[in-house]
Formats: sequence, structure tokens, C-alpha cells
Amino acid sequence: MIYNTRKHTRSVPMLSGTGRDVQIIVYESGLSRIVRVIVLTNENSVTNSTMLKSVGNLERTVSQVPSVIAFNQIAPEANSIGESIRVLLRWRGSIYKKIWKQLLVYYLLYYMLTILHNFVLDEDGKTAFVALAKYCNKNSNSINLMIMLTFFTTTAMQRLFALQTMIPGTAKVITFFILSLKQNLPEGPVIVEQFARWAVLAWILTFRVVCKPLRKMFPDMISLQMAGIIKEKERIILERVETERNKTPRALMVIDWMFLLLKECSIHNRFMENSNFLKCADAVMVFKKNCGNTIKIATKNIPCALIQAVIIVVYTYGLVTLMARNVEEASSCEFLEVVVNYFPVIPSMQFFIFLIWLNFGRVAVNPFGADEDDIDVKLLLENHIQDSIRLTHLYTQDLEHVFGAMPGKQYHELSSVQTNALPI
Repeated sequence: MIYNTRKHTRSVPMLSGTGRDVQIIVYESGLSRIVRVIVLTNENSVTNSTMLKSVGNLERTVSQVPSVIAFNQIAPEANSIGESIRVLLRWRGSIYKKIWKQLLVYYLLYYMLTILHNFVLDEDGKTAFVALAKYCNKNSNSINLMIMLTFFTTTAMQRLFALQTMIPGTAKVITFFILSLKQNLPEGPVIVEQFARWAVLAWILTFRVVCKPLRKMFPDMISLQMAGIIKEKERIILERVETERNKTPRALMVIDWMFLLLKECSIHNRFMENSNFLKCADAVMVFKKNCGNTIKIATKNIPCALIQAVIIVVYTYGLVTLMARNVEEASSCEFLEVVVNYFPVIPSMQFFIFLIWLNFGRVAVNPFGADEDDIDVKLLLENHIQDSIRLTHLYTQDLEHVFGAMPGKQYHELSSVQTNALPI
């Protein structure tokens, strides 16, 4: 696959109060980190899990879901003033980073108009400037942006929530298939690996249609083959379909291969029960529906005319607020004149509120882009690949591979021995 795993081992001698050594093994893969703590006895054997409770004073690294990490980084405590201030001063993903360029241009134009009025225009020009400023100040509130911005942002957010709820996942369909197969099939590991790889391939081909960063990561089928996600014969088949001008998305064609694999497993009696075939088919159908809906909604974007109308209205309102200043009343007080000419907080505040609102809606229009607040599809891909690798190992594993000899097995073995020992 794409991502390699690195293993780091660190030994801590003499765990306090136990007289035993501790071995800490860290597995790193991409953005994920898993820490395994092993307590060794004098015979270098692993102790029971109850001994791990004594390692609370050691340094620990907990693997968390990326969304939880992001939430912990930005979510303030309700009763903590310091946390709220920290969020307000945060630059990454903040409103300051989104509008600082517009803010700089706005104040630059405002100061240029102030210089024009105070030092460049003659008396007739100043009279015309004051009249225009008075007119803009009087009619600036007549531009009703609330209805248009509310409609635009509501439409964008509903579309964003719909996309988030229908993002396809690979873990469920892979798990259904693995748990439905008979154990110890000679061809079982190969079939499981093929099914899991096709599920990940269908996911990638789905998001290549709607996500520009993922399209840059995998610009063609050759790049997928070099990453080990697709085989040469599969690549040739998908490229041949494109030359034949078949309008069926490639992701859905890969899912059809998954259906054919289910059919083959059913014909050769590889499922534990006959009903498992239909259950797996239902899981694949749900996966296919989510992939198709993601492509459908993401490609049918919000009409460009609506976005253009909102942008034009918001920036027109910003140009009006540049001139909306009460010069006549400000000239009667020196302090007020300085405020009006050089500190346009009041006229610019409402414009920047609308501008932030507009940017928020525009970010929601394309949630799979390269903005900081967009969905990190590359990270999702890494998680899906790691999940597929982990789940494929479930077919050949059981509890004894993880925990060693289980008490339940010893009990069943003892019961079977006693049953066989009974006289007939």
C-alpha cells in the first residue's frame, strides 16, 4: 500500500513497585500513532492486562480520531476565559486569515478617499464629496443583504450537511464480507484482500471526481497502479471503458466487480450461511448508493449566478460604506473628525460581518477543496487504507493471537475431556 509503518522501541527498567521492566513500542503510520506498553516478568513473559494499570505515571501518547484532536485544539471551556481568548487569538482557520486581504484593501481605499477630500480637492470638489458621502450614508442601510445571504448560506450549509452524512465508508462493507466467509478457506486471505482493495479503490475513484487535492495526488490510473491500489489488468479495463465513452463512473464499475466477487463466493459455497450473500449485497448496495450520491451532489454545484449575485451585492455594499461618512457633523468636533477620517470602525463593521458570512458560505460550497476548514480527504484516505489493512488481518486471526491462551478455551477443553471420559 501507500503508507509505511515505523516501529520505535524504548525500554524502561524496573517499574516502580513491581520489580519488572517495561517495554514501550510505538507504531507510527502517517498521522497515526499507536503506543503499546508491555510489562515483562523476570522470565520475559507478558503479564496480565491488570498490570498495565500501574503504568499511569509514564509518558503516554493516545491515538485519537483527527476530528477529536481538532476539537480539542479549538473548543474553549465554557468557564475558562483564557481558553476563549486563546481561540480568539488563533490564526489557523480564523476569520482574520480569511479576510485580512480584503481588510487591507478596504482601509487603503478609505484612507485614499480621506486624503483626496482633505488635501487634493478644492472647495467645489469638497462640496461634491460631502454631498456624495451624505447620500451614501443615508442610503447604505437600504441595501438589504440579509435575505440573500441567508438564502445563500442556508443552501450551502444544507448541501454541506448532506454531503457529510452520505460520505461512503469502507469499514462496514469490508467487515460484513470478512465475517460472512467460512474460516480457514485456502483462498480466503486472497479473496479478502481483493475485496478490501476494491472497496478502497472505489472510494478513491469516487473522491477523485469531487476532490481536487486527491486528483493531484492521483492524476491518472498509472499513479494508482504505482501506489499498489490497482493492478495492471484492472487499470487496462478501466482505461478501455473510458475510451469507449462509457458514462458510468469508474467507482461504480469497481463496485460491480465487488458484486461479481460476492456472486462467485456464493456459487462456490464460501459463505457460512446462504443468507450472508444477501446481507453482504445489501452492504455493498449502501456503499454504492453513497458513492453515487456523493458524485451526484458534489458535481451538481450551487448555481454560479447565485454566487455571483451575492458577491456583487456584498462588495457593492462595501464600496458604498467607503463613502458613507458624516463629514459635516464631524467637522464641528476635532476628535470626531479624526475618528471619521482615520478610524472607520462603525461603517466597516457591518460590511465585514457580511463579508465573513459570504466567505463562510463559499467555503461550504466546496467542502472537498484545499482550504483549512475543508474536509481532509487525504487524511480520510489514509484512515481507510489503514482500516482495510487491519480488517483483512481479522480473517486469519482469533483471540488467541491477541491475548494468548484464553480461559474460556481451557474451560471448553476441560468440559470436552470430562464428557469423553464418561462411561457409555
